[in-house]
Amino acid sequence: MSKKPTRKQNVQEIIKCGKDPNYFFENYVKIQHPVRGMIPFKMYDFQKDCVEDFKDHRFNIVLKSRQQGLSTLAAAYSVWLAIFKKEQNILIIATKLKIAQNFIVKVKSMLRSLPSWLILPEMVSNNKQEIVFNTGSQIKAIPTSEDAGRSEALSLLIVDEAAFVRNFDTIWTGIYPTISTGGRVVILSTPNGVGGQYYKLYTEAESGLNEFNAIKLPWDVHPERDEEWFDKTTANMSKRQISQEYLCDFNSSGETFLGEAEIEWIRQCVTSPVSRDGNEKNVWIWKYPHPHQ
Repeated sequence: MSKKPTRKQNVQEIIKCGKDPNYFFENYVKIQHPVRGMIPFKMYDFQKDCVEDFKDHRFNIVLKSRQQGLSTLAAAYSVWLAIFKKEQNILIIATKLKIAQNFIVKVKSMLRSLPSWLILPEMVSNNKQEIVFNTGSQIKAIPTSEDAGRSEALSLLIVDEAAFVRNFDTIWTGIYPTISTGGRVVILSTPNGVGGQYYKLYTEAESGLNEFNAIKLPWDVHPERDEEWFDKTTANMSKRQISQEYLCDFNSSGETFLGEAEIEWIRQCVTSPVSRDGNEKNVWIWKYPHPHQ
């Protein structure tokens, strides 16, 4: 039988967890598995890399395939912030009320899995959409609406499945000032065709035209997935569904007039501009004019 940790050892563990979220997740957090129940949160390398990006960059935008555990990771990161830092106002915007409430369910089950000595703040409010601690930190999850988060001063904003959030351009315009004082943003989504605010933010991030750090997670970043798994999983899916759910492909994931072959041909013909200029870099230049023509 292992000895009960001493107070000094507990304090040392608290310090380690407060400094390193990945250490905290792997050693203390448990997550709800649909078949196996509560299990330790053993992270994959790509999840650890995402956490480092969340720490290193204020603005992160993730283009992901399905079932990569990013919503669970975002919930765990929210728990870490709320426990180990004071005055953290964390807001999650989801596509529906049920999904927002499910995020809070994940947070609560993680909190219940922790040893009591590791939970430093006291929970003073607890309902289906919000958890508040006596340190001033809170985690709130809400469904999408045009005024979502407008009156908040946010430490962290998480937008789940942003490509499917109605009026995300209006929401983003209204909520951006609430994070301008130093708040952080994590935007997560599978693709949903070309166009819309999420598509704009992600493609501009890839081109270095905004302040977001772009993270792309197609199906094969998961170490337990191979070609056999992919073929079996996608056997009964359409090409559009596969592009949306697993390939992280904007062009083929939406309701397009052109077929996949035509889109691929166009993609191969496209060349990047030699420079971008003008207001918000919206003037793209492929060839400079000849001075004598």
